[in-house]
Amino acid sequence: MLVSFIVKNFRSFASAQTISLVAGAGAKRQKRFSFPTGNSFAPNLLRSACLFGPNGAGKSSLVLALDFYRDFIVSSAKDTQEGEKIDVPSFKFDKALKDEPSEFELTFINKDVLYQYGFAVDTERVWSEWLFAKPSEAMTKMRTLFQREYDEQLEKYMWDINKTYVKGSKEVWKEATRDNALFLSTAIQLKAETFKDPFDWIQKQLHVIESPERISPAFTGKKCVEDGWKDRVLSLVQAADINIKDIDVESKLFDPNDIAANIPDELRKEIQEAYDGKKMIQIKNSYHKGTDGSLVPIDFTDESDGSKVAFSIAGPWLDVLENGYTLIIDELHNSLHPLALKFLVDLFHDPRLNVNNAQLIFTSHETSVMSKGFMHQDQIWLVEKDDIESTQLIPLSDYKVRDISAFQKAYLDGRYGAVPKLKEFING
Repeated sequence: MLVSFIVKNFRSFASAQTISLVAGAGAKRQKRFSFPTGNSFAPNLLRSACLFGPNGAGKSSLVLALDFYRDFIVSSAKDTQEGEKIDVPSFKFDKALKDEPSEFELTFINKDVLYQYGFAVDTERVWSEWLFAKPSEAMTKMRTLFQREYDEQLEKYMWDINKTYVKGSKEVWKEATRDNALFLSTAIQLKAETFKDPFDWIQKQLHVIESPERISPAFTGKKCVEDGWKDRVLSLVQAADINIKDIDVESKLFDPNDIAANIPDELRKEIQEAYDGKKMIQIKNSYHKGTDGSLVPIDFTDESDGSKVAFSIAGPWLDVLENGYTLIIDELHNSLHPLALKFLVDLFHDPRLNVNNAQLIFTSHETSVMSKGFMHQDQIWLVEKDDIESTQLIPLSDYKVRDISAFQKAYLDGRYGAVPKLKEFING
């Protein structure tokens, strides 16, 4: 369960900005919008949150920050070499920040324990790293599991590892941690059981999708074939007002003869090596009801963009809800009808369907989700840039808004900012 995320000096973020899923007094009283966690530090969390703002405001930068955070934790120890550069873009419009590290911190709950894990990193090294834990038991305090800080004068790291709660070969883990890798990632590679729960949540429970249009239909197709999800997928697609009545999904071993003839030989060889012996999922025909009631096949590639996106997203959506994952997705409205968008979001709001407390953070321009009763003001975040082009995250709860549906019109009128500043265009 995601509690909050802080990012600083990354892409369009200069100053530290926070998005929080902690439910306020109003939201926590409604099961539609929030759920209890069992942890006194964050007793109630929101089921979803939406970020609104114009193009270029920094909505995607937040998604990319979460994507970088997760990817660096999962891969820094195993997929990089000593001295290799770290691909972390800082804020470009302030010379003072250009050579400063970027900072990331995520607070989350796994197995009733609240973790606060973060790090500061530039292209050369990890400058600092920290992990704190707060168990759910009453009267327990936040515990420092470890801290690591680079001292420029001494040219070495200063360490603080909790001897009581961290068991294992701590000195071995420290010695094995490279400058350009995280201690958490390195220790996990060396079987550090103490850190398994926080690492597993970040690796397995946190899912980031940069755009629904980039989702391949293969995952949904695989679920249809291997897990018997076809009826569930079709029910979800149809409930979103996409009139696909049936679909042909084929699973077969990779055949080099299926590679297009115009593919260069070098790339053809790479494809063959990557997929040799693996099963491939092919979405063939979809079926719609004809005027006589019979099912008429059409090539799936001829479906509308909205239909293809709805099918592609159905598998991941059901997977997230079933397993209680936290999903962050950019531009969820792309290629989706506003009613389909609201339908997908509303699945997270239904406690009967979202029994494992899955969470959704999405960015959008579609203000229909602000309609009366659909979302609580705690779930709405405005994204805009200040005078130095730095992204600001502003919770709607900062404003005195009595009726969120009235806010929709006020937002579009520009009363709250976070809308495009359009100017007159004169041709010639």
